[in-house]
Amino acid sequence: MTTSENMELIAKGTFLRDISAYTNRNLLKEVYDVMQDISNAESILNINNLKKLTKYKNQYRIKISESYRIGIVVQKNKVLLVRFGHRNSFYKYFP
Repeated sequence: MTTSENMELIAKGTFLRDISAYTNRNLLKEVYDVMQDISNAESILNINNLKKLTKYKNQYRIKISESYRIGIVVQKNKVLLVRFGHRNSFYKYFP
């Protein structure tokens, strides 16, 4: 039996509520692809379009297309998906 070294992905209720407001299939496909990338990544450094938020210890944002963001919190080998939204309003609610 081998242990997986990949990141554990956990979607918070706020993320699920945010994502349920969108119906654009292309956008939702991009979000799904990012979630796959996160769960397959061996460390936080392997996630594309990731940027650490200044003044915060373990909070990051992932850029989706030009206008959308996913807010995540990293705790050891766990990635918590916290918020999703358009960049105009995203930073009002995350972090």
